[in-house]
Amino acid sequence: MLLVSPANLLAVALIAMTADVPEHPQPPSCESGDLRVQLDADADRNTRALCISPELSTNIFFDANVARVELEGRERFRRVLEAADALTLVASEAMREVPPLRVTVYFRDGSAPTSASFLLVVHPALAARQVEVIRHTRPVAFYQREAWDTLVRLQRCEEEKDRTLTERERPGGLLGLRLADHMDETIGVQTQDITAFIKRKPGNVLNVRQSWTYLSKRRVAVEMELTNPGTKPWTPEGAVLRGARGEQLTPLPLWRPEPILPGQTVKVMVEVEVEATKTQVAGAYTLTLWGTDRRSVVLENVTFP
Repeated sequence: MLLVSPANLLAVALIAMTADVPEHPQPPSCESGDLRVQLDADADRNTRALCISPELSTNIFFDANVARVELEGRERFRRVLEAADALTLVASEAMREVPPLRVTVYFRDGSAPTSASFLLVVHPALAARQVEVIRHTRPVAFYQREAWDTLVRLQRCEEEKDRTLTERERPGGLLGLRLADHMDETIGVQTQDITAFIKRKPGNVLNVRQSWTYLSKRRVAVEMELTNPGTKPWTPEGAVLRGARGEQLTPLPLWRPEPILPGQTVKVMVEVEVEATKTQVAGAYTLTLWGTDRRSVVLENVTFP
């Protein structure tokens, strides 16, 4: 029977030997999700970096017709679709190690700015799924919407901060789970060993020796035992759980991640935790865990108790 401290189920932890070693050069940061990009006359000097990910589509919509598109490494993409006022990009699996590429769109109407450029940064799991590019002045209603969106984001940040502070002040262990309303008298913490069922993707930077999933009243977690067979240290940065229909669960922030050293053979425990109920996580998921250098570990057929 696997014995795991319940306190660890509320965190994403790495237990590993560490050393003062130089980090692998980090790729530039990029934006993901649904974005609204406002372009002004200085658009050429403020290039935005967009995340693209293999097999995920990035759709860019413009408020004017496009005259032409200049795309670096066009032949590397699995799909490039150009419409009158839109551009769809789908990166291929072969692009995982490709450096950032630039795409420049030239508008047909000649209004300033006459073009828009973006830096496309390959990410192992995240992508800018829908990007709305706006060049012209909008009515008052538009700015009211912008203000409302900002207020909503601020409120979410405040809620996340309050949640984090509250969790730090609560006790750990089973009592902490109970007080956080993640278990009750009928639903505790269920455990499932999925080592025999997961599918490890070729090219994973780390070896996955064992894996377990956990389910409580309001949270799920994935725990892995990893080893680093390579020659470079690897430091985890983020993770995503994605369902068969494209639904995405974003885990809680990683808890004090430390580098996994090359050649390390001791056990390394990784927990990826998200807020979700049993109904929300029904079916199989794909877990992508990436490091600061964007090298990743991908597990398919991840299921929960």
